[in-house]
Amino acid sequence: MPSDLYREELLDHYRDPQNYGVLPEADIDVRLNNATCGDTIHLTARLDDEGRIAKVMFEGQGCVVSMASASMLTEEVVGKRREEVLAMGLPDIETMLGGIRLSMGRVKCATLALRALQQGLKETEEA
Repeated sequence: MPSDLYREELLDHYRDPQNYGVLPEADIDVRLNNATCGDTIHLTARLDDEGRIAKVMFEGQGCVVSMASASMLTEEVVGKRREEVLAMGLPDIETMLGGIRLSMGRVKCATLALRALQQGLKETEEA
C-alpha cells in the first residue's frame, strides 16, 4: 500500500536524516521557523562555480513531515541550478514525498526547507 511505504520512508528520513548538520564555509546560511507549529530549520549550502547546488545540510527541530522533507530535499537539489530550485514549489515537494497531497496544515511544514533554500539563493543573488 503506497501510504504505508510513504509513512515508512518519511519515518526513515526523520529518524536518520541525510545531510544533517552545519556546512562549514557555506554560501547560504538561513534560519527559518514555522510559527504555526514551532518547526525550526537552519539550512546551509554551498554552490559550485556554475551556481549549482554542490552540497546542502540542515539542522533543526520539528514534526516528521518538516524534518523528513528537509532530509529528502538535501538529496533532491544537489546538482540543480539556482533557477531550477527557485522554480520549485509544493507540487515538487509532494512528488518528492511520494506523490501524496498534503493537507493545508502540513504545507508549511513540508516546504520549510525549500523556503529556506530559496531565500538563501535569492540573498546570494543580490549580494
